[in-house]
Amino acid sequence: MFQSAAQFMILVALVGLVLMRESRQTPIDGLDESFADFLAINSRRTEEPAPVTLVGIDESNLKERPWPWTPLEFAIFFQAAEIFKPAATATNELLHWDPKQMTPDATRKLPQYQKILREHILRSSKVLVGAQLGYPEDPTMPPAVQETPLIRNVRGDLSGIPEFTAIETQADEDFRLSSITGFANLPQPSRYTRTAPLVFRYHGQVVPSFVLQAILIWEKLTTDDVTVEPGVRISLADRVQIPIDREGRMRIDFGVHRRRCGYDELVLSSDQLENGRATIVPREWLSGKLLLLTRTDAAAKNVQFAPGRATSTGELFAAAIGTIQNRSFIKRAPIWFDYGIVAIMIMIARACRRWRKFSTVMILLLGTVAYVMMAITFFGFTLTWLPIILPAGLALFIALFRLATPGVESKWNVPPKEYRH
Repeated sequence: MFQSAAQFMILVALVGLVLMRESRQTPIDGLDESFADFLAINSRRTEEPAPVTLVGIDESNLKERPWPWTPLEFAIFFQAAEIFKPAATATNELLHWDPKQMTPDATRKLPQYQKILREHILRSSKVLVGAQLGYPEDPTMPPAVQETPLIRNVRGDLSGIPEFTAIETQADEDFRLSSITGFANLPQPSRYTRTAPLVFRYHGQVVPSFVLQAILIWEKLTTDDVTVEPGVRISLADRVQIPIDREGRMRIDFGVHRRRCGYDELVLSSDQLENGRATIVPREWLSGKLLLLTRTDAAAKNVQFAPGRATSTGELFAAAIGTIQNRSFIKRAPIWFDYGIVAIMIMIARACRRWRKFSTVMILLLGTVAYVMMAITFFGFTLTWLPIILPAGLALFIALFRLATPGVESKWNVPPKEYRH
């Protein structure tokens, strides 16, 4: 059974080609994609932190002020943020309140709180609020088309971009008129979410998502400066080209550096700044940055972005925004790299038949560890991730095959003549 080295080398080449094809056709939640997340999170990065700061609403904030919050808590955020003169403030949490779902005391104070919130939004320089696209309850009676920002520069096939026929939820009208709306829908993943949608279709027209609107605000651009090519890129004037899939989604670099602080820390820091004291949150984290208010408590962490790693929608948006701000678009190694791995493993297969079985296993194991370390270093410098299915799969195949078959006599595994019997 495959006694000659040539036969073994041919078999390794065939297995390698199969692994190449399967790994490149693996869906977004595959092993190679998980390895890319591992590289992004564990590699040493040299770039500056992205100019986005997440302001988290965590368990400590919700202990005294249970969710849902009233407009007053959001007004306090905008008031505290504006003291630091951020470039923009945003929240993907819905600024909409139904009096029927509130306590009598909160209902009585609602108009006053809404007025306070609107005043602080008006005082803020640029504000982005979230909304959700959806479908009407009765498909035969679609709601009237509402005015939304449109992207008119579109090329290619749009059929892959998700289409909606209704705005399911959005901020109250007073807040919409004094802010910019971004649609905060997320795709329904089979297992893990590693992408962020940048565009949707609303009644056939292409509209920007929450993440893309945040970037347009940051770059001081409008939708007229956006060109969409599904499956290729989104171009923002002549400043950046964002790679997207045919559904208009961008791969997120979860390892991109970004700042975060708590809601109460922001409020305390604003009070400290007003009183001329050192702030608990460094001013450079807030001044001139894009501030995103979002829930980060355990109940809000309903998005799986990697095995054993859950995040909230807002945290995912912060990572996506930071990815674009830092131009941190990760990519897979080109196909010629895969062919190089197959060629190296073929040479190892030829040589290992002359090694002891234990030595073969140890060499392959240490080689795999060295490959992972090299991949981490390589990613940190180039943002290019190397595959793991192909080298690990071939190493495992060669090790098992070598353990199951006899080797060939050589100076490495044949004892000296004087010790032979």
